[in-house]
Amino acid sequence: MLWGLTPALDLAGELNRHVHLNDEVNILLVGSSDCRHILKTLAKRYTRKHIKLNFFIMESCQEAVAKQILLLYLALRPEEELGIVQKTRYFMELYGNSMIRPAVANYLSSRSSDFVEMITNYEYMNEIMPFLKLDIKYKDRDYIENVFKFWGGIDPFDICDCWDKRVRKTLGVRYDNKKGAFDWDLQMRFHAIGGNIVGGQEYQYFRSTGVAFSWLESEVSKPNRSMVTGVIPNGEKFLHYGYLGDIITGPFVTYGLECSDPTFLTKTNNLYANRSTDVTERNLREIFHEIHYNSNYTHQKTSDVNLGYCVAQLNDLKVTDVQQEKNVVKKKVRKCIEIEDFTVTFLSLQMLSSMKHKEKFHNLFDVVYFNSSYIKNIEQDLIEKIANNQSLLYIENCLFVLNCREKDLEEYKKNVLDKIGELDKKEIEFNPTMSKYFKFIIK
Repeated sequence: MLWGLTPALDLAGELNRHVHLNDEVNILLVGSSDCRHILKTLAKRYTRKHIKLNFFIMESCQEAVAKQILLLYLALRPEEELGIVQKTRYFMELYGNSMIRPAVANYLSSRSSDFVEMITNYEYMNEIMPFLKLDIKYKDRDYIENVFKFWGGIDPFDICDCWDKRVRKTLGVRYDNKKGAFDWDLQMRFHAIGGNIVGGQEYQYFRSTGVAFSWLESEVSKPNRSMVTGVIPNGEKFLHYGYLGDIITGPFVTYGLECSDPTFLTKTNNLYANRSTDVTERNLREIFHEIHYNSNYTHQKTSDVNLGYCVAQLNDLKVTDVQQEKNVVKKKVRKCIEIEDFTVTFLSLQMLSSMKHKEKFHNLFDVVYFNSSYIKNIEQDLIEKIANNQSLLYIENCLFVLNCREKDLEEYKKNVLDKIGELDKKEIEFNPTMSKYFKFIIK
């Protein structure tokens, strides 16, 4: 729910490869869960002719909207405020860790009041994040405001307890032998479908504690309050449902399985030299560098230690303080870096079915993208109305949903065909047991 289960795509590059690239590209993302496709597409824009990029995002979960605003804000911070190395670590911790360092927790808390100001004052939002637009219902905007207030509030949030309860409920009687259950999922499922670089230790640690990304020189002790779901106002305080996101696959798939640098995927004695964490960090540094400088990235190692071979002692985590610190130093907010011809618009999901009746959306989108959980929202007449001629239709496969077996993937393929079977299209990729995405050209 708070991260995707498919690798990040350069969607403008996909258009250029399979059809053609217009001077203005409109992309509809339905349930993408995070901003991975936005960042990857934006980073690679310098490699082609200059185009205008307009992203339209729909989410059923407003926590995902709030999290994407946070990650976009963080990714586009000027280098005078956050250097690329520091920004990458902050991004990874807030994105995929249940527990974070105190410095990162203080950063989130200090920025939450700015997010509250932005969600309630669009003029201020236009000043800080001029590329961002919100076209959502007032009740959704009020809910997101409560989420932001919780991030900077002092209400208790013991995510370790929330995570352990979820694991207990998921495993049932297997909880007493949870390490064996985790290793089975990793070896028999994750590695079999392309997640070989995810190491046993980092996967076990994620399944046990919710901490996916870790480094030897840092120690986490504060709850990641941006992981909260189901925030409900209760007077001046808030109640919540704890953490309701993914606890099985993890955030490794989005940035941590593929790498343009082959040295990061080398093996010795059938062991990868680098972890998925290291690949994720390297890929994010490349993305942030290319967004900032519009030039090719050359990676510079900060350590000669290959942690893929290492077995470190990882202790059980405990939240040192379930409440947020009251007095957090708030620094002056800087405007996000200037990016020409780039917009991100959040739309209400309820607007999707009515798009076919609104002329402004007819033949608008060059790429239409659906999450695997949103295929119920796919309608043939809707796609025919809103998709441009020679546009792309991408639908996520359930390949990295580790609970899905081959028969489930075949059933999912049938469900997709039932939705788009009569659509005038050309298949690019449509293999339920191999493809990460189902790809089609809409004629």
